[in-house]
Amino acid sequence: MKISTEIKLKEGKKKLQRAMSSRKYRKYNSRLERMAHIVVDGVVRMTDAINSKEFSRTGIKNAVRALRKGRLVGKVGRPAAVVGEKEQRVMDIIHIEAKSGTCLTLKKTRELIENVINDNDDEDAPFTEVSMSATYGFVKRHPELKTGTPKNLDINRLAVSCRSVLKPWFKTLDELHEKYNYNPALIINIDESSTRVPTDSKQLVVHTTDTKAGFTKEPPRMINSTFVAAVAADGYAFPSVILWPSAKLPEELKSLLSPTLEIWANGSGWMDNECFKRYALTVLLPSIIERRKRMSLENEHILLLLDSHASRADPSIWREFQKQQVDVLTFVPHSTHLCQPLDRGVFAVFKSELTNRFEAPSSSSSSSKRAAISDVLPQAIHTALSPSVIQKAFVCSGVLHNSSGPVLLKLPESSIYPLPSRRNRFNFYGKVITDEILLEKWENHLKMNIERKNEMDEKEKDEVKTVVDEKKKIKRRFFHVKNDDSDEEKKDNALNRGEGKRKVIRRINSDFVFF
Repeated sequence: MKISTEIKLKEGKKKLQRAMSSRKYRKYNSRLERMAHIVVDGVVRMTDAINSKEFSRTGIKNAVRALRKGRLVGKVGRPAAVVGEKEQRVMDIIHIEAKSGTCLTLKKTRELIENVINDNDDEDAPFTEVSMSATYGFVKRHPELKTGTPKNLDINRLAVSCRSVLKPWFKTLDELHEKYNYNPALIINIDESSTRVPTDSKQLVVHTTDTKAGFTKEPPRMINSTFVAAVAADGYAFPSVILWPSAKLPEELKSLLSPTLEIWANGSGWMDNECFKRYALTVLLPSIIERRKRMSLENEHILLLLDSHASRADPSIWREFQKQQVDVLTFVPHSTHLCQPLDRGVFAVFKSELTNRFEAPSSSSSSSKRAAISDVLPQAIHTALSPSVIQKAFVCSGVLHNSSGPVLLKLPESSIYPLPSRRNRFNFYGKVITDEILLEKWENHLKMNIERKNEMDEKEKDEVKTVVDEKKKIKRRFFHVKNDDSDEEKKDNALNRGEGKRKVIRRINSDFVFF
């Protein structure tokens, strides 16, 4: 019995070798698929194929099962989850979702594949489940697919991250470029960023196998300060300002002062209308005019790009810029992560440098924190405002002439989220705010608001005065004592008061009031 079994195994091995090299089966490039066809055709037994040890038992069985069910054979014998028309349906849906900006998660992709596979006319067909490993395999088999981590955005940013919202703004920008043909040295962007160091940053450390990773000092929670920067498309950086939250400038920060960096103590550390007006009119505008004069471009127009923060809502500032032939264009609200140069590169480098270079102080005192941040600020600012970083940021943002294509191509045509509403505010968002017509409307809007506020204040004062007068009348009515009491009543009242009795009867308009 043992001899006959060995003979069968040897014969099966020889048959398998002859079949694998035969012309009939050599048309299959994959040796696994070739072996599976030989088994399915009955040339050799499943046992003969497994005993060849060229492939694993599971791989051969899966390949044979796939062929018998009319499916393709994978590289390691796993049957393809979807084939033919169903595979194309899955790919079409994935492409549509990716172009809309809402890519499918792996879990949703698994559900999609499962639904497509089980979409059969035969109601009696068994339900086929798709595992996560099969989903990974589907992505791996298609070179045009890959996995990635999406960037988290709030709803307002998602609402404007589409071509239908940003196309009109880029059209306005291109019209300005065609009209004035701006020199790259005169295309400027201004914005601000927080200098707070993240407290949840994690770093990898090296340790031996018999020890643990240990502990490290957590960066202290820093008070907020603001870094204000302005850059030009040719890589030039204008003087910057740091807004520090204190009543006066700390001693630890005075060493940072330079011709290109000022530090202002403004109490809160946040940008407000007063600080922005001071920076725009005393630092930025003179620097722009001086640079234009130094480059012999006195008659050239300047393009200034900035966001629509509430601190910019002062038309008197833009009147001064208008006089100097500075065209100021605001970004569409919540779109700066796409088309503002400072957000597309400069501030990212700045925060990365702060996080990587900052070392938590040994003490938790305010002075040690200021000393620690002052040690890393100069190098972080220098690296972030280098010409190469600035130039690359302008290219990536698409604000140069006719360069918006790469930015818009990555966005869906429309967004499923509603645009944020702004009631009772003047609409200067995404517009040229140095336009004469817009400035006049803006100034009239502010005058009307002031008049309306004054009217409301006067009305409120009148209402308060009326309430006070009514209270006085009531007080006089109920607490005024008549002088027509008889002498006996007055004596009785006096005796009662002397004995400590609080009950006093006073007659007012024929009514008796008890106190």
